[in-house]
Amino acid sequence: MSTNALTISDLSQSFGGLKAVADLSFSVTAGELFGVIGPNGAGKTTLLNCVSGLHRYRQGDIRLGATRLTGRTPSQIAHLGVARTFQAADFFPEFSVLDYLLLGRYRFCCTSLLRNALWTRGARRAEGAERDRAAALLRDFGLAEYRDLHAGVLPYGTRKLLDVLRAVLMEPKLLLLDEPTSGTTVADRESLRTAVARIRDLGVTTVIVDHDVRFISDTCDRALAMNFGRELGTGKPAELLARADVRESYVGLE
Repeated sequence: MSTNALTISDLSQSFGGLKAVADLSFSVTAGELFGVIGPNGAGKTTLLNCVSGLHRYRQGDIRLGATRLTGRTPSQIAHLGVARTFQAADFFPEFSVLDYLLLGRYRFCCTSLLRNALWTRGARRAEGAERDRAAALLRDFGLAEYRDLHAGVLPYGTRKLLDVLRAVLMEPKLLLLDEPTSGTTVADRESLRTAVARIRDLGVTTVIVDHDVRFISDTCDRALAMNFGRELGTGKPAELLARADVRESYVGLE
């Protein structure tokens, strides 16, 4: 029997008098690729911010499996196995590509402060193993040539892919991708589609927010359509996009 990796119950989040998310309830099955679609202002990013702990919501409950995320800090939620990306790909531009990827291994660092300060053999061995892991991921995705470059000099689409890989390297139970295709080229989107397909092979439960409904339709098993913070419907992406109310929520959607 399938189990829910993410369960959201009666979630609401307001900013001043505006309800960005209103009485939202849905669940995502373990291993599922789940999309969230809707126009600007629909509440999609606010939803991810609530799940990852960036917003403290006053109503509702969010669970990762049987574990309650409500009331936990972003750091605590990350250590429980929730990884995410953000819309903008502007991050630590002075880091090398390899070092940026290694941020994804932070929750697995088990060497003590003293061992790191003394740079013991065990600390060096652990560091080397993590760097090898990150380098292997770069090779798998054809980015090995960039490993020693500053992340800030990469093309924008490559930075977006790098941020996805950083999140994947966290070995998450739940991966949240916020607008992974925004600002990218057609070729970039193909690379991201390949990355999402590999994430599926890893069995990672993934929630993808994106304006590109074709990307969502091509990659996701199911999707949630939102507008003005509320659910319009949940189901197969193609079925949702065939609905008049969903199409009308996008100005000029064809």
